[in-house]
This record gives sequence, structure tokens and C-alpha cells, in this order.
Amino acid sequence: MVNCNGSTVHLHAGNIFFIGYGKYYSFLKISDDASFKILNYDKNFSSRIRLSVSKYDAYRLININNAVPFSPAAGDFETIWTLTSTLHVNCKRLVEQQRDFFARANTNIFMAIIYLLAAVIYDTGESSGTVRSKRKEEITVQFLQLVADHYKVHRDLAFYATALNISIKYLSVSVKEITNDSPSDILSNWLITEARAQLIVSNKTINQLAQEFHFSDQYAFSKFFKKHVGVTPSLFRERQSTTVTN
Repeated sequence: MVNCNGSTVHLHAGNIFFIGYGKYYSFLKISDDASFKILNYDKNFSSRIRLSVSKYDAYRLININNAVPFSPAAGDFETIWTLTSTLHVNCKRLVEQQRDFFARANTNIFMAIIYLLAAVIYDTGESSGTVRSKRKEEITVQFLQLVADHYKVHRDLAFYATALNISIKYLSVSVKEITNDSPSDILSNWLITEARAQLIVSNKTINQLAQEFHFSDQYAFSKFFKKHVGVTPSLFRERQSTTVTN
């Protein structure tokens, strides 16, 4: 059982769980026979490898930001488990022996894992049979990358449209068509994700967080937070403090 930014996530045998960028995680309960493999990579890794899946699907897999575990077919899970185990061994050998071919092997193994995970997207029907505009897909990926770097400071769509040399309307149409979410919703999700994490792990006051996220004052921040989470930042922090203490 995992606490993910204040939400409880239940993990079971054969589950794969994506750890999202900028989130807080803690174990609430671990069974005695639990076993884990962790695959860690930097958020810019997708720009350094070549995949024969769409750029947006690859970006979603490598920069995924949700907290929903899934269970692939037993055979696929076993393959991913084995490949991840091999990566762990190779990474140790790479550090110890400083050999370039281990680094190249690791990149290929990682790509194999991504291909297997991409198959899950196609199986759910989110990509299979869907014809996307390559131009809109490129815009969406670039927008998501900009959001990851600037969401704390810029919540105005004009900033992102200007950075991409397109109109706000075309940005909105492109992102909505590819992701089924509006650019504003995506920006809000990034901000709320970070705010929840800060309220759990930091001692910053509500006013300090409001300033960090460039709100006019703490009341504007509290109103924004309550709109998306359902409770005020103060009450959210209080509840999480009780959960961690217990």
C-alpha cells in the first residue's frame, strides 16, 4: 500500500506502477513476501533514444504522471521483470568496469521494456487504430516539455503558444486532440501535483507556497487548490500529517 501525493494506491503481485515526476511517495504497508524492481531514468532520456512508436506515446511512457498501477499479461510481466533485473546487474558492472558496451546494452534493454509497455497503450485502444496529426503530436510533446519546466511560473497559455510560434487556439486544439485534455487542465494538474507533494514533505507555509507558484496571495492559491482537490491546503496538510503519524 503506497501513499502517492495523499492518495492511497494498492499494489498487488504482477503490478507495474509508474512513479511520476515531482510526486511524493511513501509505503503505508508492505507484505512480508513483497519484492520490487525499480527502473529509474532522467526525464530527458526520451530525447536521446530512437523508438518506432509515436513521439507522444513514447513521451507518455517515459514521463508518465499518473498513479494507477496496471497488470500486464503474465508472460509480458515476466519478460519486463527479467529485463529490469538484467539492467540492474549491467549498471553495477558499468560502474565497476567502465565499459561502453554495457551502456549501449542498457539502452537497448531499456528500449525493449518501453516497446513492451507501449503495447499496453495499444491494447487499451488509446493508440490502436487512431490516426493522429504528426504536427499536432509534435506540438503536444513540445508543450508538455515546456510545462514540465515552467508550470510554476507560467499558467497563461499565451506563454506556451508564443514559445511554440502558434496561436493559443491552435495550441488548445492540438493538445486536446492528442491528449483529450485541455492545456489549462494539464497545467493545473502539474501544479496541483507539486502543491500536494510540497504540503506533505515541506514545512513551507501556505503563503510561501502561494508565492512559489506565483499566485497573487495565499487566498487565491487556497481557492485554486480547493477547486481541484476538494479541501483547502491547510486541511489537506493536516489530514496527511495524521496519516503519516498513524
